[in-house]
Amino acid sequence: MTLAQHKKKLIAVGAVVLLGVAAAAVWLGRSHFAGRINALGVDLQRPAAYVATPSLVKLSQDLVKAPVLRELLTEDFTFYYEAHEDKLGLAGAIRRIAYEHDTKLSDELLTLALDQPAEVALWADDRGAARHWALAMTRDTLAKAVQGLATLALDDKQLSVLAEVPLARFGRDKLTVYALTLSPRRTLALAAKGNRVVVLSDPGLLFDDERNPDDHAAEVLSALLSGSSGDQGLWRRHFGLAGAPGADHTLVASGPLLAFGYQHFFPALKALRVDVAPGGTALHTWLRQGGAWPASPWAALPSQPAACAALPVNWALARPVLDGSKTPKAAAADAASDATTDDASAEASSDTPAPELPPEVRAALTDMAQRFDGPAAVCWYAGSQLHTPLLVAHAKGTPPDAATLQAFMQWWLPSSAAWQPGQPAAEVSAPYGAKPAKQGSAYRLAFKRAGDWWLFSPDAALVAKAEDAIARRYPSVADTLGGGNAVAVATPAQIAELMRRETLAVLGANQQDFRQAAETQLLPRLAAFGKLPAAQAVPTGTPDGQGWVPLDWRPLAP
Repeated sequence: MTLAQHKKKLIAVGAVVLLGVAAAAVWLGRSHFAGRINALGVDLQRPAAYVATPSLVKLSQDLVKAPVLRELLTEDFTFYYEAHEDKLGLAGAIRRIAYEHDTKLSDELLTLALDQPAEVALWADDRGAARHWALAMTRDTLAKAVQGLATLALDDKQLSVLAEVPLARFGRDKLTVYALTLSPRRTLALAAKGNRVVVLSDPGLLFDDERNPDDHAAEVLSALLSGSSGDQGLWRRHFGLAGAPGADHTLVASGPLLAFGYQHFFPALKALRVDVAPGGTALHTWLRQGGAWPASPWAALPSQPAACAALPVNWALARPVLDGSKTPKAAAADAASDATTDDASAEASSDTPAPELPPEVRAALTDMAQRFDGPAAVCWYAGSQLHTPLLVAHAKGTPPDAATLQAFMQWWLPSSAAWQPGQPAAEVSAPYGAKPAKQGSAYRLAFKRAGDWWLFSPDAALVAKAEDAIARRYPSVADTLGGGNAVAVATPAQIAELMRRETLAVLGANQQDFRQAAETQLLPRLAAFGKLPAAQAVPTGTPDGQGWVPLDWRPLAP
């Protein structure tokens, strides 16, 4: 990892920033092409994220100037993308082809491609990162240049004909798709028709397991290359965006991407959108709802969190997994047959068979699973760690008896855990735990029901504090909201402190270069970000026909 990459990773704080970073990396993705064509399992019609921009070059420049983001990002963010190896490799390939083949190709083509309106779709790879991408744009000169590559591709070492792909919208006419190899780690696929151009980050996006053009991918490519604005807008329709792209940079992340693959259980969260005005003069956020947002969970959460988010869980979908009767994949398949969300067919993360459970454990899980209802939430606190958040979920009915909880804890905890029957907390040895142990470190975790709430955290101190908030011995997040139905809460000072401490903790003595970079580049930006006021995100108004509702960021009470 280069120093610039490490700095970029360190400053990616919060969902809005992550969305911006992913969008700015659109035209320099990192999927690999290792000399053979792979079926990547990507549905080109249903991206995980989407960017519409009046200029890819200006996107990173405007993000640096936008409210909130300008407290986190510096000009180094823009320079990083300007000097990235993929962009430099593309420029070098264009110059070499122009020189060796005596063509009119020039660096102006690259400027033309990047400094004009474009739409980009992104998909997650097998590691969950949005590294696969496709770029669609309208460029007369560039399209003609791509269509004129056939002769050059006959004997060029970097440019070759990839395949002849049938396009259904053009009477099954076959279109030549070219492969442009920039490096052993990067091969682009290029296609053009009329004045439309499509660039794919990996040739495997177009082909099936038998190395033949995939019919569905060819259908999407045909729509993107069509002269009809309606056909071209299939990505926007997927995200419920009306009309053609405007003057703002629009960045959208889908529910599955935000929920790390568990969106089946959070159908009310369909997407998050950020609009950045030209020049970074304004930033607006939007939430796409897939149904009514649940009641507030804030009364069960201790005040002064670094960040909190409400989780609109559909317990009917989650219950078969919680009680052990179905695997996540089987539950997701059942949900997909009845779901109304656009992302209902997303693949579940595991097809491992459901474990055989002792009867008493099965009974305990079934009893507990039936009690979950209403809202849930996740919170991080500066006094804890980034990987030890507090999770709360609402319960109904009388609490389970001691025998039920004991059966659950005995099944759930590893045999090496230090735990006494009847106790809600246990000590589990594990790397990076906050508590010193006889052999390394450990987590002191806790799982407990308090009133109408289930509480869990790998940091038992957070569970104890949540108990105090529920019992009104300690202020809760609800005390600072002043009414309103917030869906998220952020305290920049707490986020900055949490990130500062976590960053320094992972930089050991043998990483002095990274540590110096963090101290000179990251920590001052975190300090500046920490001066922003604490805020809550509140949906305002009525969602439009596609479920989009603007988010109003309001200050928290002291």
